[in-house]
Amino acid sequence: MMRMNKWMLAAAMTSAMVAGHQQAEACGGCFVPPAENTVVTGHRMVMSISKTQTVLWDQIQYAGNPDEFSWVLPVKPGAHIDVGADAWFDVLDATTSTAVSGPPQFCGGGFGDDSGFGFGCGAMSAQAMDSGARGAEIPPQVNVVHQGTVGPYETVTLSAEDPAALTKWLSDHGYQLPDDIKPVISDYVSEGYDFIALRLIPGKDVQQMQPVRVVTDGAGFSLPLRMVAAGTGANTALTLFVISEGRYETNNFENTELDTNFLAWDFPTSSSNYSTLRKDAMAANDGRTWLTSYARKGSLFEPIWSEAAMNNVSYNVGTSQATTIAEAYARQGLLNGETSSVACIDAFAQLANSGATVVADCDPQAEDCIPASGNEIPASVLDCGGLDDLAVALTGMTPADVWITRLEAELPRSALATDLILEAADSQQLVENRLLATNTTGDPCAAGSVAAPIGNKQGRGGFPGGPVGITLAAALLAWAARRRSPQSARATS
Repeated sequence: MMRMNKWMLAAAMTSAMVAGHQQAEACGGCFVPPAENTVVTGHRMVMSISKTQTVLWDQIQYAGNPDEFSWVLPVKPGAHIDVGADAWFDVLDATTSTAVSGPPQFCGGGFGDDSGFGFGCGAMSAQAMDSGARGAEIPPQVNVVHQGTVGPYETVTLSAEDPAALTKWLSDHGYQLPDDIKPVISDYVSEGYDFIALRLIPGKDVQQMQPVRVVTDGAGFSLPLRMVAAGTGANTALTLFVISEGRYETNNFENTELDTNFLAWDFPTSSSNYSTLRKDAMAANDGRTWLTSYARKGSLFEPIWSEAAMNNVSYNVGTSQATTIAEAYARQGLLNGETSSVACIDAFAQLANSGATVVADCDPQAEDCIPASGNEIPASVLDCGGLDDLAVALTGMTPADVWITRLEAELPRSALATDLILEAADSQQLVENRLLATNTTGDPCAAGSVAAPIGNKQGRGGFPGGPVGITLAAALLAWAARRRSPQSARATS
């Protein structure tokens, strides 16, 4: 049996209606044969929450043969699945990652060198995929609600009232269920879930799993982590991007922010202690702590000012440059070949301060179609030639009120038995991800010391960032003058 290490992402979603508390959820676990050396090491998710819908994106990264992967997603009836764009994760991850700059060095009168949804995956045998799995008899207690294809995936939606029938169907179709996960599946069945199963269409030459998104009616605030424990090791890295009309945090886990007063730059190694501070912050409360590493209102459509660089942040996408996250997303989609048009960029500039609400487009030929009114924005305005993740994410929201919040955790396996509940953060204040380390170690003028490169990324490891580059044009003279001014001296003394 071939032994592989696989990168996989999983996530979960509960959609709790503001009225009536109707729920719609998605979560999952990794099911693999016992002989496989597969460990879930990280989950990366994007969740948008509006009054009308909740959307969850997931993307899988792996090492090994993608033909051997399969996934199971528990969902509430009515949820529908689609594929998203790689550009969505590429840009959100790159633009919200933490970057640390150190102070400039002045040696000999000059500047120093400035270089520097929850769904599960599993393995199944080729025989199971090519023959027995597809031809297995469906137990009568399992209802196949829908079968079809979405992007490179075969999908089937299952409904069952008998957990034993469902686990038999999954086993017959090549999903190897650990014994400790069967009670979890039973709980989801008793709570009224359907299940979506996905696997790659045979013959698809896919080397990176295309993101999947699940859309559910209503505003949801819970990510059930129970099935995510399947296939995980002692600790699991989680990154969650929340897009909504406000800053979010966890309700039933500890929340923390990095104390930047302890941030220090080491000149000999040209690095900061951010990674250590981040790790220590998330290790609190026995590892059951979520770090808010980024939170900003208006960052999708407005240029972002960086205090660390004393200038607006710009994003290098291939040979082009973007001034906002939304523009970077469109240009990254063009670079990836996921769209052939970036005409949507012209509309983005008009949305930064818009108080209108984004609404889903309807078929103008349909009798029940109500066109967007003067205080509404058709979602198609945000669609970049079929690159529609931004349009889907903002449906039901007012662009001027939208926040992006980045939450990170390194949860022990025991914490995955508790569903994550989100709520509006007590503090609706900015959390900056462009940081300036004012504490220093080492001699900046010693041989071998390197000046702090502006925008030096000191964030979390794990998932490699996309090709979006971040450029911070630092006004070093202005920074130095500010540090030397009496007012600054008093403020920092």
